[in-house]
Amino acid sequence: SFEFFFSVDNPLHQYNQELIRAAFAFANGALLLAVPMFNNKLVFHDVDNTVSVFIHLSPPLMMWTLRWGGGYGTSVIEDAWGGMFHVCQHMHKADGFLQSWSNMIWYTDHCEGSVSDFVWYPAIVWVVFWGIPYYLLVFCIFSGYIERNNKATLFKDVAGSPKGMGMVVALFPEPLKPFAYMLTHFVWTLLAGTLSIVLWHSFAGHTLLLLGIKLFAVHNGSVFMFRVVAARKIAEKVRRIVESPHQSTVTTSSESYLPLSAVTESKPSAE
Repeated sequence: SFEFFFSVDNPLHQYNQELIRAAFAFANGALLLAVPMFNNKLVFHDVDNTVSVFIHLSPPLMMWTLRWGGGYGTSVIEDAWGGMFHVCQHMHKADGFLQSWSNMIWYTDHCEGSVSDFVWYPAIVWVVFWGIPYYLLVFCIFSGYIERNNKATLFKDVAGSPKGMGMVVALFPEPLKPFAYMLTHFVWTLLAGTLSIVLWHSFAGHTLLLLGIKLFAVHNGSVFMFRVVAARKIAEKVRRIVESPHQSTVTTSSESYLPLSAVTESKPSAE
C-alpha cells in the first residue's frame, strides 16, 4: 500500500500473496470460531460485547471481501487497485466461481491454495509477529506491572478455566503454564487455519458460514437482552416495590402514571 500511494518500496510486497493467505487463515480460522467459543453477543448499547464481536468478525468479513471481490469476483479488485492485492494467480480468470452454482460450491482454478499457504506460512507469521512479541511483553517485560495492577489477560482467563485450553494448561507445572498457553494457542490457530482451506475454495460455504456466525451473535444478543438485561430491570423494580409499597404505581401510557389505589377504587364491581 505504501508503494501504491506514496511510491515507497515495501519489502513485504513481494510476499503479498502469501501474507494475504496467511491473514485469511487467521481471520477465518481461530478469529471467526472465537465468536461461538466465547459466546460473543451483538448488543449495541454494550461496549464490551459489541467490541468483542467487531474484533472477531471484522477480519473475516474483510478477507471475504478480498477473496471473492465482495461477491463480484477478484477482477473488481484488480481493476480498482491494480497490482496492490495478489489474491489469486490470475485475478480476472479467478472470477470463474461466478459461472455456475457448482463453481460457487467448489472452485480451485486460477486461485488454488496449498497446505503451505494455510499452515506453514501462517505458522511463521504467528511466531514472528505475535508469539514471540506477546511472550516477551506479557510474561517478561510487563509481567510485574500486570500482577501489581491486577490487569486482566487472556492467559489468566484461560488458565483459570476448567474447560477447553484451560484443561491443557492445568496439566503443566506453574512455571511452565505460560509456555503451555502459548503452545496450545499456536496449535489451535494452525488447526483452525487448516480448515480455512475449504472456505478459500468455496464461495457458498464461506458466505453461509459468515452469515450463520453473524446470526449466532445476533441471537446471543437477543437472549442477553431478555434474560439478563430485562431480568435485571425486573429485579430492580420488584425491590423498589417491596421497599416502598405505598408508592407503587401502574403505568397506563408512556407519560401518565396512576397510583395503584386509584386504579383499585375506579375498577367497577362485578355483578
